[in-house]
Amino acid sequence: MTSVCRSGQSIWRAAARGRRAGVAWPAACWIGVGLFALVSDAATKAWALSALRDGHQIAVPGGIVRLQLVANHGAGFGIGAGDESVVAVVSLALIIALGVWAARASTVAERLGGWLAVGGGLGNLVDRVVRPLGGLHGAVTDWIHVSFYGPTFNLADLWLRGGLLIAVVGWLWSRRRRQAPVPPAGDAG
Repeated sequence: MTSVCRSGQSIWRAAARGRRAGVAWPAACWIGVGLFALVSDAATKAWALSALRDGHQIAVPGGIVRLQLVANHGAGFGIGAGDESVVAVVSLALIIALGVWAARASTVAERLGGWLAVGGGLGNLVDRVVRPLGGLHGAVTDWIHVSFYGPTFNLADLWLRGGLLIAVVGWLWSRRRRQAPVPPAGDAG
């Protein structure tokens, strides 16, 4: 995949020169970013379901992080619990919107963040479809708990929130650069 995703210049140099993100990497590589997020989330959830079943918990030394299984039937912070099918349909619509944004993004950061967010959103949507009760009534498998943050979450949540953060910062940065005043030509100062 490296040779497929590699172009004559590094992606960061292309971004610095103001090229569109799609020029630096082919579309298949950007979709690969989303698939990476989806597969890594599925693999960590499979591990968590195996290692943390029957109430088993793992505390990381220092007590800041605790690994434990939680079945979340709602969206973030349990919002919409009991209305799993509505949450699943809204999630699908938002994932599609994120995918469109990522595909049309004009910067590397927007595109990278957008595809990471799509992969994270799909990771949680897959849980809603295949986990018991299934058929849009399943629960999302959450398994990471940080002592200073209330809800338990999973890798898909990290990809989703982190990807959105990267994409929004990239979008804001590109707007800032476009609005920056250009010094007049020939101004020797």
